[in-house]
Amino acid sequence: MFTWSTHQLTEFFTAVNASADESSAIAVAVERATEMVEAETGAVTMGDVVHGAWGFGPDVPVKGILAIAKAPGTLSVPALGDMYAVPSALGDAVDGALVVARLEEPFSPEERQMLQGMAQVLGVALRSIRVLRAERTLRADREREAAERLVLLEQAQIRQRLVETLLTIQRAISNRKPLPEVLDAVTSGTAALLGGAPVALILAEGGRARRLSVASTSGTEGYDFADPDGSHTEAREAMATAQVIMRAVDPGDPAWGTVIAAPVRVTGEMAGSLVAQLPGTTDQYAEQREQLAAFAQQVSLALTDARTVEAVREAHHDPVTGLPNRGLFLKIFNRVLASRGGATEPTSVLFIDLDRFKAVNDSLGHEAGDQLLAAVAGRIRACVRASDTTARLGGDEFAVLLHNSPVDSATAVAERVIATIKEAFKISGRDIFIGASVGVAITRAAAANSDTLLSNADLAMYRAKKEGPGKVVVYEPHMHTEALNYLSLRADLQRALQEGEFRLQYQPLVRLDTGEIAGVEALVRWHSPGRGLVSPVDFIHIAEESGMIVELGQWVLETSAAQVAAWRRTHPDLTLNVNVSGHQLVHPRFAGNVTRALAVAGMPSSAVTLELTESVLMSDPDAAVASLASLRELGVQLSIDDFGTGYSSLAYLRELPVDELKIDRAFIARAELTGEDLALVRTIVELGHILGLRVVAEGIENAAQLEALRRLGCSYGQGFHLCRPEDPPDLPQILARRSLTAIHP
Repeated sequence: MFTWSTHQLTEFFTAVNASADESSAIAVAVERATEMVEAETGAVTMGDVVHGAWGFGPDVPVKGILAIAKAPGTLSVPALGDMYAVPSALGDAVDGALVVARLEEPFSPEERQMLQGMAQVLGVALRSIRVLRAERTLRADREREAAERLVLLEQAQIRQRLVETLLTIQRAISNRKPLPEVLDAVTSGTAALLGGAPVALILAEGGRARRLSVASTSGTEGYDFADPDGSHTEAREAMATAQVIMRAVDPGDPAWGTVIAAPVRVTGEMAGSLVAQLPGTTDQYAEQREQLAAFAQQVSLALTDARTVEAVREAHHDPVTGLPNRGLFLKIFNRVLASRGGATEPTSVLFIDLDRFKAVNDSLGHEAGDQLLAAVAGRIRACVRASDTTARLGGDEFAVLLHNSPVDSATAVAERVIATIKEAFKISGRDIFIGASVGVAITRAAAANSDTLLSNADLAMYRAKKEGPGKVVVYEPHMHTEALNYLSLRADLQRALQEGEFRLQYQPLVRLDTGEIAGVEALVRWHSPGRGLVSPVDFIHIAEESGMIVELGQWVLETSAAQVAAWRRTHPDLTLNVNVSGHQLVHPRFAGNVTRALAVAGMPSSAVTLELTESVLMSDPDAAVASLASLRELGVQLSIDDFGTGYSSLAYLRELPVDELKIDRAFIARAELTGEDLALVRTIVELGHILGLRVVAEGIENAAQLEALRRLGCSYGQGFHLCRPEDPPDLPQILARRSLTAIHP
């Protein structure tokens, strides 16, 4: 059964609007749209030209695609056969259509509705890109450049407002808000998008007459949307024609302004209209017309999602654990806040997220996962008072409402929860170990809001997870700002991938006995136009959390392989080390991507070493052995990076098919190594030699460290004392040197 979420659609909207030009916007839109409906092919038509053809191979059936753009039908594709195909108009902003085709089964009304929403978003994005491009062309002098910046800022603000509005609606649905509150979020968001204009959501009631009624309004002072002789005319016409209607309220008197009505669907059926009244004449509002059309498509999808959620809301308790669900929890929360004895009485909420639950669920199955969740619920309830409320919010997330509980008491309860969840669970006849991270939010305010408190506890929980497993963090106001900064950085990171803002530097890997360069390690750098040089420490974890690390990692592999292959023409023994994240390792096409990248670059696999951190390998050693074995079959070398800081088992280390250990820089970071430091490094070096592995020391900063590592028998090293990371144009001169042992930073 086809399923989707407004979160996916919001991500689609963000990705398309982050594109810098038409071709990249079309490419992103086509690929995301085809993937979301599990189609094989897709393209965009504009006039008699096909753009962004995806999945067709070398023979794109241009005539067939152009024919489908006019009416849905069957598309014959060489090597694939006959496919079901549907067009979705890009709207009045751009003359064209998004065409998607797939084998086996036609598209459902819900899928067509979603594709139409995506097409409207793409149309608005293309129009915006064209406006910006035209503005850049026309403004040559300083005064016009200043005007251009204002236009760009206004366009960015419009996009940002639209994204924020969609996110507000999405949160209302995800948080199981009552349907009237979801509808109010729709109209208030539309009003904000249109600069505070009066807005109404007019829906058709059931029955043969299909009478229209106002479901929600915003900013309606002075306007009567309930008048059936007023805006209902445009609303009904928009529903009947499935088109956006815009006309003067009174053609004889422009002072009455303009009414715009955009049709709204629910589960594929015409359900009503989103109506706005604006001051001024119709020729002023071409941009607002397109914004309302695109937003109405998103509202249609959100309301379809809300209708599904409304059905689920009938059950107030989680069937797996028997605990209150999110909806009931928030009702109880609001009742507690309203009945408090005084503003000084503290109310606390814990947001609990399980660590390593997904691994258990994936390895033992959903039945075992449900048993574990039920057992976790029992332990959490045992940690709180009978008067407190425990709920399962969804997935592996729980919440606890603590009555009259100051910060010390709340954190003490959180610590008890973490301690009890750390103890073994007996599931399916075996001992299972998981953990938990807890965020705490507390209020004494008389006008406290349950959604805000729960959201604050959620933010604190994410901070706790970042600090490591088994942590408790109490919410502080600056965390909200940091969360917004995180979202902003994530959006910039997505744009950076599309616009090619990343660069590579290379740091030599040196033989410590001779000083000769044996290889280089590729290090990614991000030079953001707005942020300057962004440290990998600040963006790599975001790339991993969002999944962008797969695309970024592939770019690093392809680019570095091509570069080192060129250097190998004069230095044939030069090798390449590339860092690989856990997300890349488990990607089903990773081995094939590695093979393709090396083949295109002309780089022998034996000259490439893939580096994985110790924590990634040891988080699931059995899966790591299987993944690494497939990579070893390609002929590449494998390395454990940052060795010694994790929790490696010698038994697993012996089983892992690796070739190299890289000693973490923390062991040699002191200006003068202590006896304890030397003993630890000696142990790792001897262990590596016993297992027949290369041993590399990272972070060599001075001559004393270098000499100590030589005496301990460490074969290879990296660090500023030997050579800093260098830009590609500067490295050939360094490679030509015979020895690096005398180089200082």
